[in-house]
Amino acid sequence: MRVICIGECLVELRAVGPDSFARSYAGDVYNTAVYLKRSLPDADVQFLTATGDDAMSRAMREAWHEHEIDDARASTVGGGSPGLYLIETDALGERHFQYWRSNSAARHWLAMLGKHGESTLWGADIVYLSGITLAILSPADRTRAIDLIGRLRSRVGRIAFDPNMRLALWRTPQAAAAIMGPAISACDIALPSTEDLKSLFDINEPTQQLDLLQQMGVHEVALTLGPDGCAIANGALRVQLAGPKVEIVIDTSGAGDAFNGAYLARRLLGRSPTEAAQAALDIASRVVTHAGAVVPASVSHPLGSAS
Repeated sequence: MRVICIGECLVELRAVGPDSFARSYAGDVYNTAVYLKRSLPDADVQFLTATGDDAMSRAMREAWHEHEIDDARASTVGGGSPGLYLIETDALGERHFQYWRSNSAARHWLAMLGKHGESTLWGADIVYLSGITLAILSPADRTRAIDLIGRLRSRVGRIAFDPNMRLALWRTPQAAAAIMGPAISACDIALPSTEDLKSLFDINEPTQQLDLLQQMGVHEVALTLGPDGCAIANGALRVQLAGPKVEIVIDTSGAGDAFNGAYLARRLLGRSPTEAAQAALDIASRVVTHAGAVVPASVSHPLGSAS
């Protein structure tokens, strides 16, 4: 099985003391790639992005290799460098970010793909991307990326999309909806949070959110509801699953990405959406008990493989 994850990886600086920071590498789609690979070790998980040719970019790629993420689809931008962000968490584990990414080499992923040819994506079992994948592009490239998704639909097994709405990356919520609406309509599996859909479409109730996405043409939806679990829509099927109880939340970074990776891994194995979501909720509930977007492997799949 081959999965292509399209997005950005940044340098993560996480506060570990008043004036001390730990460096690692993270980004929503990259995180999902790592958790998918952990849940489905036999899959070839490829990360399509662009990096620079500097020492930090080389160190970043080495970290990908340690997680067994294939960088064959990652391009190199001469003179480029990765974006960076600082993450701090409050007493409830909620995240606060500061970003330096305006010159991130990952912004050129679509242009670099054009040089290599989009046929390199053909035949993938799943192509996965997010709203951030689109947001970091120029306005013109965002439109071209939507066209690419439409062309890919008949060339790959399934397209999965997480809106992952980050208002700071968009001029207005309406501007985000104008791009992400068509992206949602073009995907086979939508993986939004209820907060994403509130921001994008000003609809608050999860049942109405599922209705909207299905009206937009999405067959399968796994809608995360924060501590309330998730709701599944798959054709006529509607199921709501409670989230596992978590005594102490340390850091919510990466929990949604872990959910997505585990969910997609189990769908690739032929599990039902309900089974996939239950396993994904379990993994996400473990991730929030540790600091960082990518937690130690023993935390994210302590019970072994996706079986």
